[in-house]
Amino acid sequence: MTLLHAELRKLVTLPSLRLTALLTLLASLLLMYLEAPRPLRYVQAGFLVLGVLAAASEHQGGDQIRATLLAMPRRLRLYAAKVAALAVVAAPVALLASAPDAGYLVLTALLGGAAGTLIRRAEAAAVLVLVVYFIVCPLLRGRFSYPPDHAASGAPAVWAAGAVTLAGYVFHRRDA
Repeated sequence: MTLLHAELRKLVTLPSLRLTALLTLLASLLLMYLEAPRPLRYVQAGFLVLGVLAAASEHQGGDQIRATLLAMPRRLRLYAAKVAALAVVAAPVALLASAPDAGYLVLTALLGGAAGTLIRRAEAAAVLVLVVYFIVCPLLRGRFSYPPDHAASGAPAVWAAGAVTLAGYVFHRRDA
């Protein structure tokens, strides 16, 4: 079994991820049915939480990350597989939720995953990314040209790449 396959298997068997994906899709359908203005603004919350849960799940409870690191001590390779697995899991959900914005939603999940990796606690990381996306970014929109929540610009890719790189560095250097 390859490393990517193992990480994918971990993610698709997490009940919290399946529930988050299902609720996100249901919210997307409901918002489309109600013809809500800017439904993407609300659907992205599900992808932020999806990313956080995917990344932080191994650090909580039984501290499964220790077993993972024993099985695969090459941390950068492991982290790359985790990021790829999150993108693969988030992509079909993003296509079903909002096909035109699927790339943006996958980047949003990766940003949430980076926060989950950095903070290692799902609740704290989820609160952080939701506060940033729904409170801080709207407040900075007039003063800051490229917030991470602006789907039309290239900013989400830059923010996601920066956050994933930082999280990978911290994952490589920090104790389990």
